[in-house]
Amino acid sequence: MVNDLKAVYFVRDFAGDPKYRERKQFLDGEKPPQGRKVEVVFKDGERLVGTTLGYDPHRSGFFIFPVDPQGNNLRIFAVLTSVGKVSFF
Repeated sequence: MVNDLKAVYFVRDFAGDPKYRERKQFLDGEKPPQGRKVEVVFKDGERLVGTTLGYDPHRSGFFIFPVDPQGNNLRIFAVLTSVGKVSFF
């Protein structure tokens, strides 16, 4: 079931680059490509920063587009039952 998942990650490459450190904040003056700026903290403490087009607390989850365009994650479907906090800025 979906509620048994934390999130579904859509990635560029399954191997990734373990040395790469993903950016977790917007740069000064950076305009997000789409949606509202959001910070998501999962119940396990993982933190994601990016944008979302469809957050609705009454749905099972929502997509996040990470702030770092060079990172391995292209987008992430966050399952709401695994999310501890959602903040918009």
